[in-house]
Amino acid sequence: MPEGTTSASARGGRRTSNGRARLTTVNGDRRGFVVPIVHVSLPESAVTAGFWAALGTAAVVGIVDLPLAALIGAGVVVARHRNAH
Repeated sequence: MPEGTTSASARGGRRTSNGRARLTTVNGDRRGFVVPIVHVSLPESAVTAGFWAALGTAAVVGIVDLPLAALIGAGVVVARHRNAH
């Protein structure tokens, strides 16, 4: 590792080995995400609502075709369901 750089774990960051933000405890028993750059804690429900709103807006505006948005949404639902068990 070049001099002057440290890993996320050495800095006390909340990143996994692949560099992604991970789920962490926020305000006691609630779960949420920590935005890595600004170190702001967001509840999981806010992140989920933001994702679905962005996907829906992209489909309505025409950035993403509706069938593709439905496929992406279904994939997210299946992936979350598989990870929850």
